Amino acid sequence: MAQEAKEAAQVKKIELDIGGLKKQIETQYHQLGEMTYQSSINNTPLNPESANIISKVTNLFEQIRLKEEEIKKISAETGEPQTPSATSQKKVCTNCGKENDPNVKFCSECGTKLA
Repeated sequence: MAQEAKEAAQVKKIELDIGGLKKQIETQYHQLGEMTYQSSINNTPLNPESANIISKVTNLFEQIRLKEEEIKKISAETGEPQTPSATSQKKVCTNCGKENDPNVKFCSECGTKLA
């Protein structure tokens, strides 16, 4: 029983890490979008920094993939089904589109009550 609790805590920590990485991706997308917009309205070439942002996003996606593999490994070791972090089991907020865990009542992004 204690081992199961420890493994569940590990999975939850990894899921929180993944959430943080996704937030970083959103920030990078925002910066890239701003650069692209400014370049477009000023009719100038895209800022070379955009390549660095794209590289950062690619790296963040790789980190997410590795963390998802960790969850699969933990799930395989315990013989339990994979954690409910799969997108198909998430509740999507009708207000902001944020994916939330299926057991939450309110959106973690905007606070809207979830169905």
